[in-house]
Amino acid sequence: MGTIETADVAIIGGGIAGLSLAFHLARAGQRGIVLLDREDQPGTYASGHNAAVARSLTGRDEHTALTVEGRRRLAEAGLMTVGGGLLVSVTRGPLDAFEAEAARHGVEVHRGPGIPLPGLRAAEHLAIPGDGVIDAAGLLQTCAEGARAGGVDLRFSCAVAGIRSTEDGFDLDTDRGPLHAKTLAIAAGAWAGELGRQAGSQIAFTPLRRSLVWSGAAHPQREPWAWWVDRPFYLRPESGGVLMCPCEEVAVPLPPRGRQPDTDPAVLEDLYASLRELAPDLADRPVTRYWTGLRTFAPDRRFVIGWDPWNPSLFWSAGLGGHGMTSGLAVGALAAQRFMDRSGGGPLDPARFR
Repeated sequence: MGTIETADVAIIGGGIAGLSLAFHLARAGQRGIVLLDREDQPGTYASGHNAAVARSLTGRDEHTALTVEGRRRLAEAGLMTVGGGLLVSVTRGPLDAFEAEAARHGVEVHRGPGIPLPGLRAAEHLAIPGDGVIDAAGLLQTCAEGARAGGVDLRFSCAVAGIRSTEDGFDLDTDRGPLHAKTLAIAAGAWAGELGRQAGSQIAFTPLRRSLVWSGAAHPQREPWAWWVDRPFYLRPESGGVLMCPCEEVAVPLPPRGRQPDTDPAVLEDLYASLRELAPDLADRPVTRYWTGLRTFAPDRRFVIGWDPWNPSLFWSAGLGGHGMTSGLAVGALAAQRFMDRSGGGPLDPARFR
């Protein structure tokens, strides 16, 4: 019988959560890291199928602390275009909480009536000059290159078929053979709950489908994205057209390897209903294409970052629920710190589920 390969740390997940954790762990001096992902390139699922909106105000202070820091890091690294963002509302009042949140976190905002973009409808807006659009591919590449330079063994096209907890870590069945890891970090997005159960954890996660729709027809604006906080809709300019999201949340089966969740024509009906109310000038634009992605949530919709309360060899960076790209660099730094010094506490600690 041959010798089983060993690693000090196995990270499952090659999206922003896993790659940022790997990058920051390597930078902190951790060695013996192997990152595993079943697909052939980084960010195949949520990290590569989102609107790349850099939005700093999330509605939750514990998340906004990370999106604000993440946005700062993105801008510093040249990984976002700072074109501004607009939170808008159809009725007056919903923006009060976001304005107060901005004040608590030192985010520059400017509030005004209506919406300063042609053809769109809102009662008032909150302009956020420091927000913008993320270079999603560049962000994933930067984390992957940084992790690799720090000695991380990145293994794409390498699925994990089984996990068994042992007295001194975990035995993993992978496409490249068995692997024993002293510690396991789950950063696998929609697959976090399934993998966690195999590893002996009891934290549940719910993956929800969200669609994006792109129309190649010319869009009347060139600048900020606009996000309605009291309606399920946002849009931003993209590639000479407009990228729109109907913000549906539908529980769907996890897709097989190499595929995204199936599209649903009913999504377009909801989108056109939103367009007729909020952007009537766009309601007759042809849909060029639309696609789906996954956003994954813990039961309380808070991020899950830290050591598992049931298995002391299991670590989490999961449940980022649509804020992963903006917060990713900050989440990776926080997760690496908690991993290295085994610290915890606060509203994001997995111990809250015990």
